[in-house]
Amino acid sequence: MAANHMARAMFNYMPIPTPLIEKGWLERFQFSGIVDESILVSTEFSKLSITVVALTFEGVPVTQLQFDTQTHELTTENTLGLELDGKKIIYDMQSAFWPLGMLEQNMRNDSKVIEFDNMLLRTRQFYRNGLLAREITYNGAVTLLTEFEQNYRLKIERLEEY
Repeated sequence: MAANHMARAMFNYMPIPTPLIEKGWLERFQFSGIVDESILVSTEFSKLSITVVALTFEGVPVTQLQFDTQTHELTTENTLGLELDGKKIIYDMQSAFWPLGMLEQNMRNDSKVIEFDNMLLRTRQFYRNGLLAREITYNGAVTLLTEFEQNYRLKIERLEEY
């Protein structure tokens, strides 16, 4: 599968889990793939939408997106011309940070997710047709997402929760 090809989703988009409503995160994203990129990301959750703002390390907004969890409509505003795939960002976020039970309920027929915890690391693995498609490991404030089908890695460091 080509590296820039968006693989068919393994699960349906989901509503925001109740504990996240009216909360927010500030994170550092380090993306490795076709291009290597590092950026600050602010995410805020309301009852019906997710707002994501990508910032330079100096705090200058680069792009902003708003995802409606009811209609799955995405509104994007680019201020410095950085093109981000908003739906992919939401998909990655949900695969990494939504509760396992919600993911299991929304998985497509050809896909499954398992999670295990060996006391040192917690790991989530996503399988499509029996093949490992994505793996997410959690180590304190650092989450590492490895996407095998699309050949990229995303290191997410949670800097602040509010």
